[in-house]
Amino acid sequence: MRNIAVIGAGMAGCALARRLVDAGLSVHVFDKGRAAGGRMATRVDGRRRFDHGAQFMSIRGNRLAAMLVDWQRAGGVAPWPQATRSSGEGGVRWVGVPGMNALAPRLLWGAEVSNGTTVSAIGADRLGWWLACGSGRLPDCFDAVLVTIPAPQAAGLFANCAGVDATHFAETVRRIRYAPCWTLMLSFDVRLDAADCLRFEPGGVLNWAARDSCKPQRDAASECWVVHADPQWSAAHLELSPGQIVSLLFEAFAAALGVTAAPVHQAAHRWRHARVVEPLGQDCLWDGVNRIGYASDGCLGERIEDAFDSANALADRVLQTGAGDG
Repeated sequence: MRNIAVIGAGMAGCALARRLVDAGLSVHVFDKGRAAGGRMATRVDGRRRFDHGAQFMSIRGNRLAAMLVDWQRAGGVAPWPQATRSSGEGGVRWVGVPGMNALAPRLLWGAEVSNGTTVSAIGADRLGWWLACGSGRLPDCFDAVLVTIPAPQAAGLFANCAGVDATHFAETVRRIRYAPCWTLMLSFDVRLDAADCLRFEPGGVLNWAARDSCKPQRDAASECWVVHADPQWSAAHLELSPGQIVSLLFEAFAAALGVTAAPVHQAAHRWRHARVVEPLGQDCLWDGVNRIGYASDGCLGERIEDAFDSANALADRVLQTGAGDG
């Protein structure tokens, strides 16, 4: 087993690719986004940077802690003191620098990456696994296909898989449940009189707000804010346009902070699968006979580390299967 397809380039897909490339396998990562990272995303507008997905990482396990040492030594991550909730290593919040998306290319080094590619179908025949997108089948064949996209999207691939019965995978991942999140990005030409990180009571419009321009290696003069809406509010307003959301969320943000200044930049982004609220409860799925697998934060929880751990669990199984091939 030498040639592996990974579908999805969030933390799970990136961490999976890193492990397999380091083991000497050929890895091709496919992702529908313009850039790798998934919810570890950074929106750039001139000198302004907004981590409009995951705001930070917290580290609890030894495996990610070991990676963190290398990332920090290479200048890829830094602590964000303003977001630290308690003393000790477990309370430290870590961010990618200069943006959360900085970790993705580091993890994907050595893998072939196809961004802007939505895999719409998968199947297996005598030559191996094939993938298809809107324009038809892609030219390569693979020894294994590993899916790391959100469960609703993965379930569709598994349910319609050709040549291999993957309905059990489809039924299993459908148990994962998510909450959506609308995110507002704001920039001002004056500094707001507010704490750098704010959490709001559940049940209202807002869930979290942070001055992203106070993060390491950011332009502090740009006064950039990222605002996350409450999950229930996001679900109730999920199908509104970004323009409508900008108006509603800014009104709530301004009222909560007493903001009178008008933003010089504002935009909204919808995350349909922002937070895992009902994880699968197992670290990954792997069929060693047919060589198809699934890993994501949805297997274990909502944190970036959960996606990392799920990916490493799947990598362990893939490499064990490969070792058995001689």
